[in-house]
Amino acid sequence: MSKKYLIAAVALSIIFIFSWQVAFCEEGYLGYEGGISAYKDPDPKKTKIEYYEYTFITGKPILLSGTIDAKIKRAANNETLSYTYDLKDSTGRVTIKRTVSLKGSLTKLQNGSITKEYTVAGYKETLTVDSATYNLQSYSFSKSTAVDTNPAISFFQGEWTIEKTYDKGLKIIIEGKNYGYDGYWGAGEFQKITQRIETSSWFANVNYNIATVQKTILEFQQNNLPSSIPGTYVLKSKVEGNFIAMYDLPTFTKTGEVLTKRQKGSVSKNLEKNPIIRMAIAPTLPKVKGYEYENAVNTCFAFGGFDSTTDFNSTEYITRAQFAKLLMDALNIYSNYYNPRMVQKKSIYKDVPLNHKYYGYIYAATKAGLMRGKSADYFKPEDYITRAEAAVVISKVLGFDKKITQPITQTDYLDDDSIPVWAKDAVKVLKDEKIMVGTEDNYFLPQQRLTKGTAANLVYNLINFLRDTLARRYLDMSLFSSD
Repeated sequence: MSKKYLIAAVALSIIFIFSWQVAFCEEGYLGYEGGISAYKDPDPKKTKIEYYEYTFITGKPILLSGTIDAKIKRAANNETLSYTYDLKDSTGRVTIKRTVSLKGSLTKLQNGSITKEYTVAGYKETLTVDSATYNLQSYSFSKSTAVDTNPAISFFQGEWTIEKTYDKGLKIIIEGKNYGYDGYWGAGEFQKITQRIETSSWFANVNYNIATVQKTILEFQQNNLPSSIPGTYVLKSKVEGNFIAMYDLPTFTKTGEVLTKRQKGSVSKNLEKNPIIRMAIAPTLPKVKGYEYENAVNTCFAFGGFDSTTDFNSTEYITRAQFAKLLMDALNIYSNYYNPRMVQKKSIYKDVPLNHKYYGYIYAATKAGLMRGKSADYFKPEDYITRAEAAVVISKVLGFDKKITQPITQTDYLDDDSIPVWAKDAVKVLKDEKIMVGTEDNYFLPQQRLTKGTAANLVYNLINFLRDTLARRYLDMSLFSSD
């Protein structure tokens, strides 16, 4: 097998291995009760995941651990979420048995976003504290979510309310908000929850900040042994989570009487799951050894972003067609927008015939809304892409173009006058995120053509943003959020 096809095969295997991550914004693996989970298992058949939750029904924080069996199914415009909780404290004297079933109705809007409204199909819960058992008598649950879908990553935001009444005079009210993202290179969710516990003699308030992220760590390992394999890329799917509960609880006497003095404090739980390792073979590229963007080029090759290693030249300019392929393959979104088995009678562009080497990628980039023709009928696949054009494409990949409420009229680059008006928003936001920056002396050079090396570095920066920067921000929200 030639190196070219070996790399292609490896890229295909990576796509297959990580296909579980490609969905439109998966939400719900934390549940909605104020707990933290190990997020989702890479094997879709394994629905039971590690889970922790604090309970305050005794008037003090008690950590419960166990599992949540989270099953999330989608069919057409419907969604079913079912949860089975099996939790206990370290002594085994405090337990929670809970089953929840939710039904969601999905509505796709004209702008490509999705709204989801949920109703309860079933809810059972039993709380046991020593010899006392609290049985759920009535409940209500309402939840809505908005999802903004983008080519490389989708974001969601939702709110919910749960009200549960038990026997023995216990009542728990939960109000929550969540924010999250999901994509091939990472996923995460932040929840901000308030909980009120009421009994016949006392009440408690608890505020939760919870974040869990599942990110891809990408490491290159050089192979110095006698082997045809120069090295491997090791991908580790790693879960990290932060949980903080700030409580305002009553104080009791030894005989159980409630005092006016309150006890305030916080409890926390950190979660880290062992990485799940996958490998991709690195290409042999003597020409880029020691090159400024060597890691970026190797990464893009390992994931199928470039074609042949034999004639690759990092200083060559990259065409619009080649840039479309680089994006679609490195971000693993090609199959989301193009099916090679789909039969087409007519090309979408007059200058890109159906048998064009990059037709599928140009079709996918167009359908994803990332790139369009230089005119209605002509894509100009052999034209070189400029830095200004690339900035706009990358901004659309992330959906950042939707964040602009007031168009930017001026950037802080010294050559701002030469930056096209239609690119200024993208240029600024990508600089702010350190995905695409200018020269050391603060020039953006909007009309400069991208070389294959600089294009690889741009995509590499994008991947690092998706797999690392976003994850850190969501974890930080759990530690510092006060909104």
